[in-house]
This record gives sequence, C-alpha cells and structure tokens, in this order.
Amino acid sequence: MEKDDLAPDPRGGVQVVARTAAIMRALSAHPGGLSLTAIANEVDLPRSTVQRLVTALEIEGLVDGKGPSGGTRLGPTISSLVATAHADMVVFGRHQLKSLLDAVGETCSIVTAVNARSMVLETMTAEHLLRIVLCQGVQTHLHVSAGGKALLAAHDDAVLERLFPSKLEAYTEHTISTRNALRAELAKVRERGIAFSRNEREIGVSSIAMAVATNMGLYAFEVSLPDARFDKQADHIEETLRAHKAQILEQAAEFEKDKLTGSLGLPDRS
Repeated sequence: MEKDDLAPDPRGGVQVVARTAAIMRALSAHPGGLSLTAIANEVDLPRSTVQRLVTALEIEGLVDGKGPSGGTRLGPTISSLVATAHADMVVFGRHQLKSLLDAVGETCSIVTAVNARSMVLETMTAEHLLRIVLCQGVQTHLHVSAGGKALLAAHDDAVLERLFPSKLEAYTEHTISTRNALRAELAKVRERGIAFSRNEREIGVSSIAMAVATNMGLYAFEVSLPDARFDKQADHIEETLRAHKAQILEQAAEFEKDKLTGSLGLPDRS
C-alpha cells in the first residue's frame, strides 16, 4: 500500500512547503493541467501525498481542480497575487493601453514574465468582428509570443541556457523549435527594438511587441491581431509602438514622482 508521508517532521513544516512549491512549479510548466498521478510522477511523491496537498491548495484558490483537460492547474489566486505585485504598472498602464488601443485599433496588452512564462497583466480588446481576445492572467511560453520575445531580448543569451532546453515546445508548425533559432531571433529583436510573432502561438494569431524598462520593472506592451490583418497593419503598429515607448518612459517617471509626493501628503502638482 502507498505510504502518505505528510507526517510531522523535525524541520517544522519546511518539507511540506518544499513539496507544495514543487507541485506548483510542475503545474506552471503545464498550463492545461495535470492529473494527480502525473503530478506525483513529476515531483516524485506518493499520489496520496499529492492529493492532500492539492486539496489544501484548491481550498485557498491556488490551484483549480477542473482544468480544460480535466486535470489540476494553477488557480485564479495566483493571477491575483501577481497582479497585486504589479499594482503600480496596472494602474499606470491602463491609460497607456487605452491610448495605444485608440491609435492602432487592435487588442493591446501589458505582459510580464512569471516563472519563465509570459503572463497578460492587463488587456484591452479591440472592437472588430474578427478580433483577438486575451484573458488577464493567461500564461504561455516566452518563446511563442511577441511579448515574451521582447522580454527575453532584454536579457543576455546566458538566460536562454538556463530557461530553455535545446529543443523547444512547438505550439504550431511556425513556432521556433530550437534554442539556437530563438537566440538568432532575439538578436533581431534587440537590433530592431520590436518583436514579432506570426502564427507561432496559434494559427491565425499574430502579435507585435516592445519591451519597456521602467522604475516599476520590465514589461512588454503587445498588440495582438488576426494574422489576416498583419501585413496591412504591421508598419503602422510598429511606428506607433516606437512613439508610444517614449511617452510611456516619460509618463512613468512622472507617475513615480506623483506617487512619492502623494505618500508624503503633499498636494497634487496639478
């Protein structure tokens, strides 16, 4: 009979925390979800131990036991915690997203990196019959979206060796499938300052993004659109993103100053 080894241990619960963290790391690598047996295999723990930990995590909203494939996946509380950690950018970025959306007429998002994946921090959807709709908190591998590539390009190539195996997971036939090919792609992103993804995450979906390093952290502003409109819209979107970057950097600095004066109880400069 399988032994449940969640008995009290002399390390004061450290072992339980380590095992819980291992489970959550395993789930972060499988956004579609994993069965309890698959989780147990991933983290090398008895299934009964995994079941007890997953049940506790589900009560707290940290995992969801009803993933799209019937397995367990990371829960909504994770996205909420991440959003709280990036609260300043969410508040500041909403106005920036609206300005960008008005200029390009396509879905616009702020993307951040979480656990070696890209996550949509905030998004605004375009008003088209044919449009891309993204959900806040949705995560994907960094190498398949323009926002992920823009974030990766802000780091040196040594990061690739730590994050990616030599062969990468392919979402479609257009996905970059090797670490060497990704390295070459990121060199182009650094040279141009803009990242592209065409049919790499899903057939028919394209995106264009730029990274912006502010005092609040490193983020990517991404424009997502149906690939059918890409050729017509790409130049205009790229030009708009470049102009938008200067605006973001200037206004981000002002936002930080206003936040500081507000915390001191000083009157608004306006």
